[in-house]
Amino acid sequence: MTTALLRTTACIVGFCFLCLAGFSQRKIYKINPGEKFLEVIPKEEIYSYPDFTEGKVYLKGDKFSTAKLNYNALFGDMQFIDQKGDTLGIADEGNIQSIVINKDVFYYDKGYLKLLANYNGLKLANKKYFSFTNKQKVGGFGEVSSASIDAYDRISSANVFNDLVAKEVVTLSSYNLFYIGDQFNHFKPANKKNIQDIFGKKQPKLQQYLKENTVDFSSEEDLRKLLLFMQDEQNATK
Repeated sequence: MTTALLRTTACIVGFCFLCLAGFSQRKIYKINPGEKFLEVIPKEEIYSYPDFTEGKVYLKGDKFSTAKLNYNALFGDMQFIDQKGDTLGIADEGNIQSIVINKDVFYYDKGYLKLLANYNGLKLANKKYFSFTNKQKVGGFGEVSSASIDAYDRISSANVFNDLVAKEVVTLSSYNLFYIGDQFNHFKPANKKNIQDIFGKKQPKLQQYLKENTVDFSSEEDLRKLLLFMQDEQNATK
């Protein structure tokens, strides 16, 4: 990795997309004071791969770097192992063209998105992340005060991930949000409005499909069927 790519992971980012269509809540975790995050949240829920895996980071300008990589949904960060064995996050995300790990492709657009399928240049991708719902302070006698509930979206980790310990009662949820991306790798949440905007002149066929089919925009299967249908329609009119 070049020096420009090195960054110590400094925080866990909670994404506030709970009001958008196209997401599905997976699990809720409650971490009590003194508990380590990794004692409560299974590793497979946090990382995309069981181990850090050889991959390539392609930068704009046809440059690339090779490293052992893994996506960390808790931090919302693509991490790598440096030559010293430290776990770091990739810096300068805006300069990333794509990241390839095994046969998987990731893009960066206000967060890391994993490519699921490509339909005539229209990309279906998903973003896995954790949202920190609230924290509750514990009183001197061990009672939890409901008046102390305070919504927040980030926790400083000081890059000590394995030893990250809750000092308050923390509630967080894992989410899997689906996105639609264009040929320039700009992504929008996969909801009805955005899909209607994307297809423009193809709306009559789209409206017919939506009328005849119940589409769950939080379902990968439903989104694949919808986009495949629109791809076939586009091919038929060429």
